Amino acid sequence: MKRFNINPRLLAALTAGTLMLLPLSSCTTPAVTSNVTEETVSAAETVPSMTSGETFSGQDLEIGYDENESETITLNGSSAVSSSSSVIISGSVITITSKGTYIISGTLDDGSIIVDAGDSDDIRLILKGASVSSSDYAAIYCLNADNVYITLDEGTENLLANSGDFESKDDNKVDAAVFAKTDLTINGSGSLEIISTAHGIAGKDDVNITGGSITIESGKDGIQANDSVAIQNASVDITCGKDGIQADNEDDLSKGYVYISSGNISITAGDDGITATSFLQIDDGTVSIKGSYEGLEGQNITINGGDISIVSSDDAVNAVSASSSGEMMNSDGVSSITVTGGNIYILSEGDGIDSNGSFEMTGGTLTVMGPAMGANGSLDVNGSASITGGTVIMAGASSMATNFTNASQGAVLINTGNQAEGTEISISDESGNVILTVESECSYQTVLISSPELLMGNTYTVTAGDYSETVTLTDYIYGSGSGMGFPGGRGDRMPQNNDPWGFPGDFSDKGF
Repeated sequence: MKRFNINPRLLAALTAGTLMLLPLSSCTTPAVTSNVTEETVSAAETVPSMTSGETFSGQDLEIGYDENESETITLNGSSAVSSSSSVIISGSVITITSKGTYIISGTLDDGSIIVDAGDSDDIRLILKGASVSSSDYAAIYCLNADNVYITLDEGTENLLANSGDFESKDDNKVDAAVFAKTDLTINGSGSLEIISTAHGIAGKDDVNITGGSITIESGKDGIQANDSVAIQNASVDITCGKDGIQADNEDDLSKGYVYISSGNISITAGDDGITATSFLQIDDGTVSIKGSYEGLEGQNITINGGDISIVSSDDAVNAVSASSSGEMMNSDGVSSITVTGGNIYILSEGDGIDSNGSFEMTGGTLTVMGPAMGANGSLDVNGSASITGGTVIMAGASSMATNFTNASQGAVLINTGNQAEGTEISISDESGNVILTVESECSYQTVLISSPELLMGNTYTVTAGDYSETVTLTDYIYGSGSGMGFPGGRGDRMPQNNDPWGFPGDFSDKGF
């Protein structure tokens, strides 16, 4: 995936230290009213979008089957038993050669199930208390078919695992416990545990998950696909050494996307939480990125709903540039972050919201805590940053603080001086009625607040720790900040204090 790489940095710095409440730069900009007029720049007309109906077929959602019309494969340790002529058993390698439904149960200690059927064949594997592990290969390898559906039978627990180095056995680089050269769907209401020394699930086409309770522990990516990853009505818990969910297709930007319609997704990643080369869309559900380098990354990111929480040691939500070239601080005219709804909470050491193009918010609630220090900002947008709806509270460092560029509701940015983690941030009207309040999860020097309740012409009081300021909205935008808008990606952090890489620490003590 193309990223900006301005300065090389040591990955080991990602885990160095805990968050230190150090004195921060006093480089602040006095709050002044802005002459920016009411203007909105909509990205919705150009950004790709998905719907559940467009993404998932009837077969993706189908979990019923007729046992009398299905073939059975019984695993028994070092081999298996099946009466089907479409099942070839050679020791601990079971190969399925034609379309149909196959019920798999039992334990295969060191072997693989391989799907090698016709180009137009649809294969359904019913995992009914199945445990398949391999010391050197994929537990399930979908080599050839049109579509492969893995259904987790109701009330059953299933395991697919790789425990060692992957060996090359054909022309394909098989490097996941579940590896598919076909379109792959996982559904059902049972549970599945996936363990892998490399990737958990890898698909060369589309990977759809429409049900089940899935736990993935992997040394590399949790779920990786060339074309797309789409999730609906499933519980997915990923702990991985690299990206949690990745869709990567640089040859065709209509692909390489991640779509989350609903479900419950939890990710603890050694690298990025969810990343896509084209677009990333979340409509509903719960998405909890408990640890990551960057939380959400894509060229175009759209959040329409759901409960989303992100902990990141770099940018939390990053709309990467459409090109690896170009001038710093200039919009690429393509990348975008759009928020129309949902409840988003960010705890970040890098930029909270970072777009190399535009940022548009029309609804929802956005809370950004951080960065506490360094050449990053709670809001970092190279192009227009507009708000026409929704609620925003941001607290972070002063050196890169910036406000929205366009607003049709009050957007107040003030410098608070050095304030400690755990202090209260609030805004109240002239009668003393509190409109918004939050307890900070980081030390900070600036606060950005926006709400539909902040009306032009009215006076409000912002309180942050021991600092208080009264502002009168003669314009919707109050306080311009001094942000410079460095491009996103891995190279946007500048050295700070005695740390040559600019990492103030981690947030492991926050309980995320």
